[in-house]
Amino acid sequence: MNYTITRLPKSELEVNITMAFAEFEPQVTRAAARISDEVEIEGFRKGKAPYEVVAKRVGEHAIYERAADLAVRAAYPELFDRLIADKVFLPEVNPPIGKPEITVTKLAPGNEFEFKLKLSLMPLCALSDWRAIAAQVNKEKKEVTVTDEEVANALVWVRESRATSARKDAPALVGDEVEIDFEVRAGGVKIEGGESRNHPLILGKSKFLPGFDEALVGMREGEEKLFTLKVPEDWHDTSFAGKALEVTAKMHEVKARIVPDLTDEFAKSMGVCADVAALEASAREGLLKEKKDKEAQHIRSRIIEEIAASATVEVPEVLIVAELEKMQDELKNGVLQMGMEWDNYLRHIKKTEEGLSGEWRGEAEKRVRVALALRQVAREEKIEPASEEVEARVNQYLAQFASADEAQKKIDPDRLRDYARGILRNEKVFEFLEKI
Repeated sequence: MNYTITRLPKSELEVNITMAFAEFEPQVTRAAARISDEVEIEGFRKGKAPYEVVAKRVGEHAIYERAADLAVRAAYPELFDRLIADKVFLPEVNPPIGKPEITVTKLAPGNEFEFKLKLSLMPLCALSDWRAIAAQVNKEKKEVTVTDEEVANALVWVRESRATSARKDAPALVGDEVEIDFEVRAGGVKIEGGESRNHPLILGKSKFLPGFDEALVGMREGEEKLFTLKVPEDWHDTSFAGKALEVTAKMHEVKARIVPDLTDEFAKSMGVCADVAALEASAREGLLKEKKDKEAQHIRSRIIEEIAASATVEVPEVLIVAELEKMQDELKNGVLQMGMEWDNYLRHIKKTEEGLSGEWRGEAEKRVRVALALRQVAREEKIEPASEEVEARVNQYLAQFASADEAQKKIDPDRLRDYARGILRNEKVFEFLEKI
């Protein structure tokens, strides 16, 4: 078996393989035997028909096609060992990724067998002066502070989250909890998703069309109302932008929300604070940590994005496609968690899966470049998590399952371990970069 190599753009490789007929012939014999074992041939037990009889029954071309498949499979391990030995690629640096594209280029009785493999390799990533980039961005890290107003707003949110409600026999006011039926029509035709029953909301805080909540103010339990809303010209759903919509609403329930006062007793009820001062201090500490974490994440993102942008790397198509699939899966899972069907969501935003992939392609390539830059920094600095760290992270993931049997059904342990190792490696790289 001989081969020649052609280097292609985007970290791809074409390997043309030639196999002498003497080397290929045993696969032809094996292919005929397998077909004989699968096909009913009159006068012969399965697997016992001679080559000439099998060829007459299914055609010699069918035998050679099966032989080609067997030969490629048999040659694959030896070929990869030779490619590694000849340093065509290095498993620890730029191994093949994805599935190879296989094309048979010569297949004829009595002739040498030829085929080619098109491989995508993990690309070599040449970084620029990444230490200087990290040092410069780290200098731009901002000192964060928390204002008294932010603390006050946080405490308002805490009190709101502990609010109770009481039914009232009075007109609905802004801030009240209500439960309504509603139906929305455009030109007399009910719009898709424009109907709900026993829908709860807090007046003044819903995300409906401007004017919707205001139209419900003053309604009593049992009252029905018909009103018209003008959709803003810049509304996100362009099919309704600027139009007038007719809304029918029926008020089922009105409740006054009772927000607790900010007192020492309220602070104690939170379980961790002795008084209002302690609650304010806790809120300030939490906000400060949140801001610090956000700024640290911002700096981390800037460092690696600038390093990736300045790197020299040919991103193979297979990695971009994989990232696009990952992005689409993330969106799809989010849509399903909101209780919406994926196809309905696509119709609502007037997009196709192909259209989304086209829009996201630039972001997908950027993400791949970032991942490759992280990988290269880890290689250059020999940053790797310890095996016990990987096992601990794996156990954290597995703890989400009710039982070991359930985890075994849903999780490939080797893939999970590789995933955990990659996540931990990236975390360590970020910790290293932010200290430069």
